Amino acid sequence: MHARNENHDWIDAARIARIRESFAGVASNADGFVADFYARLFELAPTTRALFPDDLSSQRDKLKHMLVMLMRGLDRPIELAPALAALGDRHRSYGVVKTDFAVVGLALIDTLAKHLGDAFTDADRGAWVALYRHVTNIMLAGTRRSAEAA
Repeated sequence: MHARNENHDWIDAARIARIRESFAGVASNADGFVADFYARLFELAPTTRALFPDDLSSQRDKLKHMLVMLMRGLDRPIELAPALAALGDRHRSYGVVKTDFAVVGLALIDTLAKHLGDAFTDADRGAWVALYRHVTNIMLAGTRRSAEAA
């Protein structure tokens, strides 16, 4: 068995460029983007609404901050991992379960597609799906470590 590089399966530079470029296309309307994201999430999975406060302003700000942090650290996944694992741990404490991650990913991709229209290509979609898969895996690892320690 070979020693594993922690970057071994992270997204490649071409996908990082696609993600950053498409994110730039929604960043100018970040408030609208995150509002539409939550609307789509609650449309896809109405039961998730109970996981959030009535006033989503703070939650929307947290999502915007997390997306910006993610964009800044895309080429440094080892530096992102602790924050993402901690985020996973916090989500576990809120009652988020593994299956919730899939619907959140779908809501994210759907919202990107809505905001970017024809500019959101299949290659862009693939890049975001790959990123979301990696982020989810790191977050879920954080929930497992936290659950094992409890």
